[in-house]
Parts: sequence; C-alpha cells; structure tokens
Amino acid sequence: MRTETKSPDDRLNRVVVTLKLNQQQLELIDRTIARGIAPDRESLIRLALREYAAARAGKPASGTAQS
Repeated sequence: MRTETKSPDDRLNRVVVTLKLNQQQLELIDRTIARGIAPDRESLIRLALREYAAARAGKPASGTAQS
C-alpha cells in the first residue's frame, strides 16, 4: 500500500509512506473500515499516522479520517 499526502500547511513537504502489510493486517484494516472508522484504507492510514504523531508530540490529533 502506498499513499502520498500533502499537509494542509503549504510550508510542509509532501510525505510518501510505503507500507508492506501481510494478509492479517489488511484484514484488520478492512474490518476497521467496515466499522465506519474511515471510508477507505488510505484515510485510515492517514488517521493512524496523525494520531501517532500527535501522541509522540504530546498534543491531541486534529482532523478526521477524511483526506
């Protein structure tokens, strides 16, 4: 799975993230999407990365699962 993302802040660079997931991980992602957490895999990965970055920075995540 590969996703390119642009920050809402134009001063930041585009980041390319390449994930290598096994079948079990893909199934978990798909089940999470089916629960309505995000509309698609890309949106779910973006949400997870935002939440991870916010946790590491010690501040709440902003935005939703939408791109």
